Amino acid sequence: MKTKITPLWLVLGVCLTAFGLSAYRWAGLQPDSHATADTTVAVYGPYRLTKLPITKGVRILNPVQLALGPRGQLFAANKSGEVYRLRDSDGDGLEDEAALYCNVTALGLQSPGGFTHKGDTVFIGTSQEIRAFLDTNNDGKADKNWTVFKDIPYSRHPYEWTAGMLIGPDGWLYCALTTDSWNAGASPDPNLYRGAILRISPDGKQVSKVATGIRSVYGMAFNEHGDLFFTDNAGGGNPTEELNLLVKGGFYGHNKPKYKTAETVQEPAYSLETEVAPSGIVFNRPDNPFGGTAGDLFVAFYGPGERWTRGAVSRVSITRAPDGRYSFREQAIADVPKLSALAFGQNGALYLANHGVADYWYNSTQPRSGSFYKLEYDPALAGQPAKVRNGNRPLASVSSREAGRQLFAEYACLACHQVDGTTELLGPNLKGIGKQLSREEILGEILNPSRVIKPGMAGSRITKKDGQVLLGRVVYADEKQVSLMLVGNQIVKIPRSEIAKTTDETKSLMYENLLRNRPQTEIDQLLDYIVSL
Repeated sequence: MKTKITPLWLVLGVCLTAFGLSAYRWAGLQPDSHATADTTVAVYGPYRLTKLPITKGVRILNPVQLALGPRGQLFAANKSGEVYRLRDSDGDGLEDEAALYCNVTALGLQSPGGFTHKGDTVFIGTSQEIRAFLDTNNDGKADKNWTVFKDIPYSRHPYEWTAGMLIGPDGWLYCALTTDSWNAGASPDPNLYRGAILRISPDGKQVSKVATGIRSVYGMAFNEHGDLFFTDNAGGGNPTEELNLLVKGGFYGHNKPKYKTAETVQEPAYSLETEVAPSGIVFNRPDNPFGGTAGDLFVAFYGPGERWTRGAVSRVSITRAPDGRYSFREQAIADVPKLSALAFGQNGALYLANHGVADYWYNSTQPRSGSFYKLEYDPALAGQPAKVRNGNRPLASVSSREAGRQLFAEYACLACHQVDGTTELLGPNLKGIGKQLSREEILGEILNPSRVIKPGMAGSRITKKDGQVLLGRVVYADEKQVSLMLVGNQIVKIPRSEIAKTTDETKSLMYENLLRNRPQTEIDQLLDYIVSL
């Protein structure tokens, strides 16, 4: 039985774009949906959003992938290893079943973050290898599989992903391996594959690096001209959330000590503004109008750390000039929590994967969740009055910001945080933090720094064989040594032969009582300054 749901007008209080991107009408679930409304979701423009009522088959928990697969079917994958097809079993227009295709954990593999296909052959990228799957008897389940490429450094670190997988115009596989720069226990990587985009022959016998110096690339897509675009996250030398254009052999700025021969850094083609932590990307088909967005790029955003209501999807209109140069215009489409991937279906709708609440390596108390959404263009909403998405709050007075700047130095914040957009000390660079987090979220980070620890900023405790214990942040690691930044920003190089044990810290390296007994006036001034950076 279908439940009638009237439209809801929702406001999501999040830190939004610096440009005050134009937006449209809030739109909620439509009367013909038997899914339930999600009050954390806001939609802009002539679209209606439905949370898919998936009640059959695989339980949806932390989906990390969503893509169009063989025969136009939507495939998705849980972080825990299940790969499944999204099916509309009752023909009502809403996918309600997650039909199991395969489970990579049965093969001893982890984190199926990469997915692409060629004909009926499905390629899945895991932390350890790329594996091919085939359903030979057409029962919907893979009954044949084989290893395509396994020369991937693997150390059981939670951020070892093989992602952004796709088949290029040349018929070869492309994928990105996340960096190992913050992994004190990184496996040997003699080919320097971690932190690179790889081009692999379909049989896995030939491989080359087409780009290096990447940090956490999760989404890649070729446009109609055969140019490869990919996103990367801010941090580790990346001052912004990046949309990059592949330049063959280019170095993209992250982990310079690893790629010692790199000289010129390829700058981002565009800095994304709608949210933080871009994940999946997809180009709309040229023949799919979808509200006047044919050929445009759509970007999913995970949002910051354990901010479970944060996340978004944006549209980027990309124009190519006769000389090959590109220009970009970004527009927010929806605020949807914790998006990991997105894909256009054969029906022209845009499907979104909500990763949901998940365990973090330092916090295993959260109950896991996850879901999928269907975003459809609705001509009936096209004529509605435009409504501006929440913009930045007005800046505080110059005098208050200046007082805050002095307090920033007095409180010794400068000892761990730079504000130039590029330099990282023991703590993250705070340039633009007011665009990433709300004032309330920034205050929460100061009061409880261990609640959310940004990847790459976690502490490591290294015990040497002589009994010496060092606490700091890993800034570089290879098979010979680990470089650790200590309190005071001193970097020490520790030969692996001298290390007895390495332990990940579950507590932030930041001092926890910074604002204790401080007057409210000073706290307000400090926040005024930080928000303005």
